[in-house]
Amino acid sequence: MMDLALRVDRLEAFAEDAKVRLVRIETRLDAMEAHMATKADLASLETRLIKWFIVTAFAITTVMSGVAVAIVKLIH
Repeated sequence: MMDLALRVDRLEAFAEDAKVRLVRIETRLDAMEAHMATKADLASLETRLIKWFIVTAFAITTVMSGVAVAIVKLIH
């Protein structure tokens, strides 16, 4: 019977420790949640990145076309 009481005491101590740890984890998660991106934030970021890629590709193409035209004019 003493063995059972000892086991119960240990389980109760473990439960208390687990409760304290869980509170700490929840506190950290609440603090992190304030800095997390929402679905709307991610959708907005995706749109901006696509626009940036398109504009950058167009700018590179334009610059390289200008360089090619300048080289052709210098050669001929």
